[in-house]
Amino acid sequence: MDSEKTYDQNCQTLLIIATLITTVMFAAAFTMPGGYNNNVGPDQGVALLRSSSNLKWFIISDTIAMTCSILAASPILRGAAFGKRPYVPCYMVAAVLTCIALQSTAISFLTGLQAVLPGETYVRTMSYIAGCTFHLNGCLFLFRMAQMFSSSEICLSMISRLRRLKRIIINSHLGNK
Repeated sequence: MDSEKTYDQNCQTLLIIATLITTVMFAAAFTMPGGYNNNVGPDQGVALLRSSSNLKWFIISDTIAMTCSILAASPILRGAAFGKRPYVPCYMVAAVLTCIALQSTAISFLTGLQAVLPGETYVRTMSYIAGCTFHLNGCLFLFRMAQMFSSSEICLSMISRLRRLKRIIINSHLGNK
């Protein structure tokens, strides 16, 4: 019973983190580093730094972070909506997607800084140091996740889910005839 309570608390924590990442990344996408062109004309409303490769990486990493955080929240919300305890593989997938979202958030932050302060040595140096730290932390997290869950447990659960999906598809196909 204690482990189930801890499991539920971990799911709630993941859901909060994923929701916060989604919110921040959504806001960051519309608060473009460097701002927008306010001059009347054909380029009005276009990002000022649109030709910066750092801004392009900012947009890519922002999109990855937002997508992964939304996908991480989905299995947890689905379990809560149907009143069932989420499966361990769903928790693991949500945790890995949240980790990817956190890494992408860090990349987004660092590339945003480099986009608005190009050529600044201290920004580039701090970005490399922070980036290495974030990625090391992410690798340690994923390594710990791999230790916690056996691959056979995940495979059996996935096979069970696929069989269930197959039955649903067959039943819906037979029902349409």
